[in-house]
Amino acid sequence: MELVIAYLAINIAVGLVACFFGKKLFYLMLGLLVFLGVFGIATSNADSTALSFVIAVVLGVAAALLSKYVYKAGVFLVGFVSGAALGFILTMLLPSEAGSFLWVIVLVAGLLVGLAAVRWSDLAIRLGTAWAGASFAVPSALAAATALPKMTELAVSGDANATFFALSKFIEGDFAAANGTMIFVGTIVLTVIGAVVQSRQKG
Repeated sequence: MELVIAYLAINIAVGLVACFFGKKLFYLMLGLLVFLGVFGIATSNADSTALSFVIAVVLGVAAALLSKYVYKAGVFLVGFVSGAALGFILTMLLPSEAGSFLWVIVLVAGLLVGLAAVRWSDLAIRLGTAWAGASFAVPSALAAATALPKMTELAVSGDANATFFALSKFIEGDFAAANGTMIFVGTIVLTVIGAVVQSRQKG
């Protein structure tokens, strides 16, 4: 149970901080969001191996360091993560046949939103961090409220790595498929609130 709570708490906390303070903490949030995004992709396509986890960590850290020195690349990455999250959620609302094109849709959406983010960087940072943060917080919060018993069953006692992989697969797989509309609406609502809050912050 402790590992399940830790997993949910990390996703919700990082998501909410990104959603409401993403522009102020742009570089830090970029690293965390990219890490979570890469971790989610790795866990949905790989076994629960230490190598997959290490790759996710390395890519997340590399992206954070890159964004610090290459501003436009950082803006693009935030846009790409946001667009990829949007593409993933949209596939849940499309007919089941669209599932075979999941990664094409995610990649195209990520590229389009990433390029748009570079063009309108200030607005893109606010919307992108709000959206990316909401896309992590909403599914985890909804899962915590409605599927905690099922998630507890998936926990592997004493093995945080295997537990996090199993929970990530569940939330992004069966749970997301069953609750796609609610996740999509909740993500939009939280994104709007987060973007408005960020627009009123100084600096």
